[in-house]
Amino acid sequence: MTAPFTDRSIRANGLNFHYLDWGNTEKPPLVLLHGTGQTCHTWDLFAAAMAPYFHVLAFDQRGHGDTDWAPDQDYSRKTMASDIAAFTSALGLDRFFLTGMSMGGANSLVFTATHPEKVHALVVVDIGPRVEAQGVRHIRDFMATYREFDNLDAAAEVIHRFNPRRPLEVIRKFTVVYNLKQLPSGKWTWKYDPYFGDNHRRIDVKKHQQELAGEVKKIPCPTLVVKGAESDVFSLEGAKSLQEMIPGAAFALVPGAGHSVMGDNPPGFEAAVRAFYQQQGYLAL
Repeated sequence: MTAPFTDRSIRANGLNFHYLDWGNTEKPPLVLLHGTGQTCHTWDLFAAAMAPYFHVLAFDQRGHGDTDWAPDQDYSRKTMASDIAAFTSALGLDRFFLTGMSMGGANSLVFTATHPEKVHALVVVDIGPRVEAQGVRHIRDFMATYREFDNLDAAAEVIHRFNPRRPLEVIRKFTVVYNLKQLPSGKWTWKYDPYFGDNHRRIDVKKHQQELAGEVKKIPCPTLVVKGAESDVFSLEGAKSLQEMIPGAAFALVPGAGHSVMGDNPPGFEAAVRAFYQQQGYLAL
């Protein structure tokens, strides 16, 4: 079940950012960040569950969805973390809750480490300084191999083969509608900048992991580390390592979920985050 939201856009950090606003402005803000190749609609079900308690805002990060692509192809974590600062500042958010998955989770870690006064509590989904090379390669190969589709049904079938945990009907209703755009040829392609399927493959993962580990140790706020039980990107060892780097961090293992935890098992993900917020006193028991 989804809740009503409003499509909006705002200028920040030199780009036009598209975002979804679930209203409820009298509640504390909750900012949601998607993963590589995804869009803000990744969070539709979770946002609907949190909308009664928070002013939920989810934005397409640079190079994704309906947000501008970076003209200089600057998609560094530092710059994308500065987008979070610019986006929230443009909306007048002095302090907020932050949740990020995969790429969005890494950007959330960097932002929280460099702006600790801004974040009430952090939820990091299936990402950390340690990631598994095979799982990362699996995603990169998919992005590099599947560029165009004859129609949306064909795209849905390909995505379902890649991640069979998510029902085909859900992929047809949500994923392909929001993640793809039609080309002049009539075929369909991803909305994200092709950089993420090309040059992104050449990133020095080890260097990025070392840099992220250095940032993570600076995080002071209550933090929940979430892992999909079936994820091949984020191992139990990687999750434990991240948890140990952040004093007092909590951990949740969501069954029946791979890397895209909130999409693979929406009720399980919601329950894990809700329990964390309740334990921290942010939600009534």
